[in-house]
Amino acid sequence: MRALSCVLAREGVSDAWFLAPLLRRAVEQLCAEEFDGIVEVLPVMCLDADTQQPAKVIAAAEDVRGTFDVLLFHRDGAPSGKSEEVVRRMRDAWRDLAADEPLVAVVPLRETEAWALADLDALRRVLGLPSVKVAEFAADLRGTVEQLQDPKERLGRLIGAATRTGRSDEHTKFLQDFLERLAEQIEIGRLRKLPAFACWWTDMTNALENLGFRYG
Repeated sequence: MRALSCVLAREGVSDAWFLAPLLRRAVEQLCAEEFDGIVEVLPVMCLDADTQQPAKVIAAAEDVRGTFDVLLFHRDGAPSGKSEEVVRRMRDAWRDLAADEPLVAVVPLRETEAWALADLDALRRVLGLPSVKVAEFAADLRGTVEQLQDPKERLGRLIGAATRTGRSDEHTKFLQDFLERLAEQIEIGRLRKLPAFACWWTDMTNALENLGFRYG
């Protein structure tokens, strides 16, 4: 058995609540499906660094070098021009460092909240929403959740319906508990149908294969 440790440079605190447990589960499933060896995936550690400034991300990563195998770099995809430029600068800076650990970008098409909306059954269970409320949301979708113009607002409405308030930002503890529980229940297979998540899956598979994880 071989252990695998990832660190996550994320945009905001709420992204850590959701993405850290979600990506750990996703990597576990990826290793089980794609590789022959047995891999123990450790909890994803989060870096406290401004993701718009590569130098700060690198400094935070340098502080924990030797404790991780892969650097996951998160940026929301909107606006696309700015996001692509930030990711490019981070990739260039990490390449210049000649680090042994690969960098894998985690870039939802617009906002991370779209991934939180990918499994409506999990949302219903975690929020305790009536089926009719989730059915109304599903009926209002046009295309995939990644095509929503404002997934954060849509998710906020569902949270508001569950908490009887539209001000979900006033309920930090509730939001943290909700995102962590949702991350543990989302069906990874549904996320893999989303283009941006599928792109991450492919990049992560290639990175781990290059590190020799295919055969443990």
